[in-house]
Amino acid sequence: MNKIILNKVELEANKIKYIYNIEGEWKQYFNKYSEYSMEYTENIDNIPKSIASIPFITNILPMVWIFDAELILKELDKEFYESIDKFKNGYIKMYPMITFNGKITCNKIIDNSYIPSNKVAAFYSGGLDATSTLVTHYNEKPMLINLQGSDLDLRYKKVLEDVRKFLKNNADNLDLDIVFIKSEFRNLINEKRINKYIKPIVKDNYWHGFQHGIAIIGHAAPLSYKYKMKSVYIASSFTKADDVHCASDPTIDNFVKLSSTTVIHDGFEFNRNDKSENIGNFVKETNKKIKLRVCLNDYEVNNCCNCEKCYRTIFGFASKGYNPQIVGFDLNDEFYKKVEKDFKYKIIIQFIPYWKNIQNEFMKHQEMKNDERFKWIYNFNFDNCNKSPLKYILKIYNAMLKRIKKFIRIITRKGM
Repeated sequence: MNKIILNKVELEANKIKYIYNIEGEWKQYFNKYSEYSMEYTENIDNIPKSIASIPFITNILPMVWIFDAELILKELDKEFYESIDKFKNGYIKMYPMITFNGKITCNKIIDNSYIPSNKVAAFYSGGLDATSTLVTHYNEKPMLINLQGSDLDLRYKKVLEDVRKFLKNNADNLDLDIVFIKSEFRNLINEKRINKYIKPIVKDNYWHGFQHGIAIIGHAAPLSYKYKMKSVYIASSFTKADDVHCASDPTIDNFVKLSSTTVIHDGFEFNRNDKSENIGNFVKETNKKIKLRVCLNDYEVNNCCNCEKCYRTIFGFASKGYNPQIVGFDLNDEFYKKVEKDFKYKIIIQFIPYWKNIQNEFMKHQEMKNDERFKWIYNFNFDNCNKSPLKYILKIYNAMLKRIKKFIRIITRKGM
């Protein structure tokens, strides 16, 4: 039978180490490690091990369910344990083509319940979604949580340090506390192998489709217990209208309990244009400085202002009547002169509905049609914009270039 045994949870100052072993045929889908660790920028050594186990459990649960495995551990928090079947049900509804089995064998279920304080937290990456959640709940003075090791490999120490400085500067400008967590959680699973298994079934990779929602949320458990938090917010990436299957979804996230702390999947009712307006209004009303970090190039701190995602965010703000420079985009007249040409011959759009939403927003403001910077977007055919033969060739070239850059990073350990 497939098993994973959490043998030991070690707590020391600001670190948690998990020591475990894996048995059974499913072992092929894991990397050859027997431990991994997490490091917080503040002490968490006084929390119960039944709470400290939660980040490990949320990281591994979807694998346990998919491969009908047994998860064995010594102790676990009662409220979290009782929430598992509730958020598991979100996966069952999302993926009816998969049978979610598996079981948890735990020696002790421990009641760590508490009366929540008014303290809240919000996961924060500097992106549009996370920033919209931040400003929505700004009056609650959320503790910001940034998880390092999620999108950026921990080997790229210089980049991670630069990102940390960038986010800390934003937090300081907003008079908010920020906690950084450096976690090796993505080292546990062999993503290349599990993707070969799961992609043909669900048409998505394991990280996006199964792991990243609850795996990220679990990292907040030590902090939520330490501060007896009322809520932890995790920003939505999509809306109901997008009809996208994603592991971070209100049918899953909203049912996770970190002891007595509730989790809230925030902003699911808002599209990206709404979130741009939300942030723009906040900056206008408070005069607070805040910079976004949205670029497709994760290994650079500043936005390139040349990729599809940068363009999407820039024009999202513009469509709502806001100068994108208020959130840190460094633009000039030359930028706007090249945009239409880039869309015709260079830029491959990932999510066409996002751009049609932006176009529809511009349509509400016909006075902007005479603006040389924006007039092209009113009549642009986004439905056919990816069909250019030149773009097809460029797509192949970009894919090859991405693999080459990744190979070079691995060989040279750039940024270490």
